[in-house]
Amino acid sequence: MNKDCLAYKLKEYVSSGILPMHMPGHKRKVPKEIEEMMTDIYKMDLTEVDGTDNLHDATGIIKDSMEFAKDVYKSNKTYYLINGSSCGILSSIRACACTGNYKNKKSYIVVAPNAHFSVYNAVELLNLTPIYLDVYYNELDIAGSCDIKSLKNILEANEENNIVAAVITSPTYEGVVSDIEGISNLLHKKNIPLIVDEAHGGHLNYISNIDFGNCIKRFCVSALCLGADIVVQSLHKTLPALTQTALCHTKSELVSEKYLEESLHIFETSSPSYIFMAGIDACIRYMADSDKEMISYINNLFEFRNSTKVFKHIHLWEDDSTIGYDFTKLVIYSDMIDGITLADILRSSYNIETEMSKLKFVLAYSTVCDSKDDFAGLYNALKDIDENFSYMEKKPLANLNKKYLGKVAEDNIYIYPPGVPVLKKGDIIDRKYFDLLDEYIKKGKKVYGLDL
Repeated sequence: MNKDCLAYKLKEYVSSGILPMHMPGHKRKVPKEIEEMMTDIYKMDLTEVDGTDNLHDATGIIKDSMEFAKDVYKSNKTYYLINGSSCGILSSIRACACTGNYKNKKSYIVVAPNAHFSVYNAVELLNLTPIYLDVYYNELDIAGSCDIKSLKNILEANEENNIVAAVITSPTYEGVVSDIEGISNLLHKKNIPLIVDEAHGGHLNYISNIDFGNCIKRFCVSALCLGADIVVQSLHKTLPALTQTALCHTKSELVSEKYLEESLHIFETSSPSYIFMAGIDACIRYMADSDKEMISYINNLFEFRNSTKVFKHIHLWEDDSTIGYDFTKLVIYSDMIDGITLADILRSSYNIETEMSKLKFVLAYSTVCDSKDDFAGLYNALKDIDENFSYMEKKPLANLNKKYLGKVAEDNIYIYPPGVPVLKKGDIIDRKYFDLLDEYIKKGKKVYGLDL
């Protein structure tokens, strides 16, 4: 094999034995039941021929598969997405906008500002006017839940405006959830549909069905159970499924099914991968009968979380909200090391790759495919760092050009992951945000949206 080819490089990376505390959720060790269904992948790579059905006009095996998914998730309808959750977000917003007759009158959309950039792309494409909910950030720069009082004020101040939808992210990358039930009730009084970006919560449906006792009574519940009209979930982020696979669920009388399917035809490829669709089906069928595996995983997860409480300098953050929290997200912070440096140490010294690093914390992703040994590997690394690490400040790798100070952002400016704009197009790069972006650049993080 040519050692310069991508496949070889990927195999080389995998053979390094690095512990993946990041997505995709299969963690590169597929459950036997899924592996048995997904053999001979190249032979299964088909197209729309007689007998294989058509995703965009499903009447046969794909329709049956999506019907099975609908029954598992208890939705009105479930659609397969093979362009990721971004496709579902774009399609959902357009469907709501079309239902709200956006082409013929100025239209608005309520947006939580910590939304994924796909939301901002949809707003721009459809020429919608965003109205931003209040979201507050804590000392670790983690966004809290959406403020219901802010939503009430928005609805009262915009009685005469055509609000086509509201979009919020719950759970967030860091596991924070919003009061979906309260938010949906407020919106529905005005006949406004709620779209929930639950890309990071595809696992929640399978946890809520299990009685774990009092130990996780604050574990959050999927928005599908709480009144959301459209819920978009990534499978690949937190479940054993291939990257790009996702679901779009409807549970609404407020959004036109016709417009949603039309929108999916627009934003989703006309040549959907049968491998991806088969992988979605295999994942759902496996997870629908995974109570034993989920119980084992959650027990290991909480054993890990509890074991870290003895650390002196390294801590796991969790939201103490009464509406719940997604405990599968491991937000790790330290009083002696910044998050970006901590991620570098875990990678270079302990062969552990995390999902995301920010200035004040590291995010590690756990899933049902993580074993007891995987949690032990992360625990031992953190324990060693907590007890033995001495920190020397690195020389800054670069600086942000001062020409950007006071300038208007010409594009959304963001760190990826998570793909949430630090500054939106049109915002001013004031001293606060200039210093923040400068600090990221000094630490070696890529900042998107600047001409660097």
